[in-house]
Amino acid sequence: MSSPQKRVYMKTFGCQMNERDSSAMQVMLQNRGFGVAVHPEEADLILFNTCTIRDKAYQKAMSDIGRARVHKHRPGVMIGICGCAAQQAKEQLLKRFHHIDFVMGPDQIFRLPMLLEEIEAGKRSSATDLIDDPGTYVFVDGITETDIHRGTAFVTIMKGCNYSCAYCIVPQVRGKEVNRDPSDILDEVKSLVCRGVKEVTLLGQNVADYKGLSASYRLSHLVRVLEEQTGIQRIRFTSPHPRDIDDTLIEAYAEVKSLCRHIHLPVQAGNNRVLKIMRRGYTREHYLQLIEKLRRCSPHLAITTDIIVGFPSETKEEFEETLQLVEAVQFDQIYAFSYSPRPGTFAQKNLSDDVLLSEKQERLSRLLEMQRRITREKNERCVGTTQDILVTHYDEESAHHCSGRSSDNRLVHFTGTAAMMGNIVNVRIVRALGNSLEGELYDNLQ
Repeated sequence: MSSPQKRVYMKTFGCQMNERDSSAMQVMLQNRGFGVAVHPEEADLILFNTCTIRDKAYQKAMSDIGRARVHKHRPGVMIGICGCAAQQAKEQLLKRFHHIDFVMGPDQIFRLPMLLEEIEAGKRSSATDLIDDPGTYVFVDGITETDIHRGTAFVTIMKGCNYSCAYCIVPQVRGKEVNRDPSDILDEVKSLVCRGVKEVTLLGQNVADYKGLSASYRLSHLVRVLEEQTGIQRIRFTSPHPRDIDDTLIEAYAEVKSLCRHIHLPVQAGNNRVLKIMRRGYTREHYLQLIEKLRRCSPHLAITTDIIVGFPSETKEEFEETLQLVEAVQFDQIYAFSYSPRPGTFAQKNLSDDVLLSEKQERLSRLLEMQRRITREKNERCVGTTQDILVTHYDEESAHHCSGRSSDNRLVHFTGTAAMMGNIVNVRIVRALGNSLEGELYDNLQ
């Protein structure tokens, strides 16, 4: 009689890179015979893929990891911590959480099967070495059938970051930039298209600095090659640094049909002094020039951004300049956060966190209120238009069974069928819902 199938439960925190890493680990484990557990109490292996970019995400992960000790009463259960928090804290996590069997940094995902063998042999393990050598770094493929069914996939094209923004811990936990071979990316996207994927999102901590195998091979070259040689219908990328947005990439928005009409371009602040102490390497004026160039090439381009409020020494007057920039640019959406010092960063070591929490909260509230108005107004202008929507979710119990994304990354809900999952359908927008849109099916499946 065969033994019951082992199952893995995975909890993912943080960015799209972590989501992609979790998908790769899931496939790796499925290839070793693991099934998927919906709840941790059903799992033989529990993995926490963690984030340490912001304190809130880090604390949430630590809380969930602490509670996981209740599952160790079941014989043979293995628990591991992956991701950026594992890379930052390393063996300290094994000392803090005695029920944890291993910690594994993002650069060591390829070693997961070997770590499990060590644990089964009774050894607690740690694998947290950063790999910055292109010759030895391993880009791990893998996308789950669930993502294939949705018609969309993340494709990693590089890892790491060579910048040194004052607040950011990414270079410490993801290492230096390593570029993936363009031919490997091309092969993966071709394979995904053959499996039914309609849209890929190219991932990198600093994706616009992608250089292929030489400095002359840029992200714009890759995007054009993917359109010409793979048959992919939609291409996105995230997240670029403003310093790396060159004219060839801007022109791609006018010339590459499959490049989605959306860019996420983090600005972080609207005041030049604050940008300088953040060590961002550009000015407010440079950023606004980029926006002007992008909209000249693609007038209907949706632009989203990240903003930090209450950075050390930011004055009320300097924050007002951020509000003025948001009003001037008219972002389609923003992701805004109060500053929280991250251990080991330049800001944490050298700058005083001197903006009161109450002041940070007030600034954040004002910023988000302004953006809610702008987003609502932009969404209302979509009413009456017809959009191509990639259907990524279907729920029989919801009022609108289907939801998906337009080319400009707006979330649209409409009544449809399960057969539409993973396909692009024509939807007429009938109502604005604040952060999303409501539509009616306009045409048959494309």
